[in-house]
Amino acid sequence: MTPDVFLKEREVLLSLDRDELEDGLERAKTRSTSLEVDLEKLSLVFQPGPEQAVGTPQPTSRLGLDIGPPVSPVQAWSADRSTVLTIYIVGISKAQAFSDIVYSHPSLPKIIVFALPSPKIDSWAFKDALSKLLTAIRPLIDQSTNILLKAGTTEHIDLITQSREKDDSLPEPLRSLPAPVDTVGSRKTVIPIALLLLCAFRLDESIAAEAGLTKGIISNVLLSLVALWPDSNPPRAALKRVNEVLLGRDQ
Repeated sequence: MTPDVFLKEREVLLSLDRDELEDGLERAKTRSTSLEVDLEKLSLVFQPGPEQAVGTPQPTSRLGLDIGPPVSPVQAWSADRSTVLTIYIVGISKAQAFSDIVYSHPSLPKIIVFALPSPKIDSWAFKDALSKLLTAIRPLIDQSTNILLKAGTTEHIDLITQSREKDDSLPEPLRSLPAPVDTVGSRKTVIPIALLLLCAFRLDESIAAEAGLTKGIISNVLLSLVALWPDSNPPRAALKRVNEVLLGRDQ
């Protein structure tokens, strides 16, 4: 048994009787090995990479979307894998059903799972979630950071949550959890976040050149996104809240 494992299990081991100690040591080693395997499985599921992503609104942008092919062929995203922060967007009905809005794991510092409430069902919770996402990722972003957005499912949330309990085993290794069945709906969930991050962090040179944000600039960015995925125009309620967050908090 390694010293770090002993320190983690010390209280349990010292409470055992002599005749229970051998079995206790074996259980402690098993728990440690299980945790290491679990984290390895977790890293297999969340594989950040820009291979399938589309640079948005252009290949040199610092934002990539992996939400299905756009209507016309485009050049591959030029981001370096080592600089990519991957955010899985999970559409949920109500925030009250989940313990958090932004999920992460210390072993995967470049992965975030974001639970986004429905703007139609609870527009206040939707707006609050947008602000929480900006707050969470602001410390992770500098001028070299690229952001990859992907549609996620509640299974991503479950996997992150389970992994926080070191005595729990994760499901069998899954290199790719199933994408949401409703691809169009998933795009409509991701596009408002793309609009938010593009404008808030000036992830494209055309926005970075502007002195400040206006409704006109935000509208033009949205049009550039919808031009790539015409079926992804977000609901009015979502766009209203994105505008409110951006114009009230110009990064």
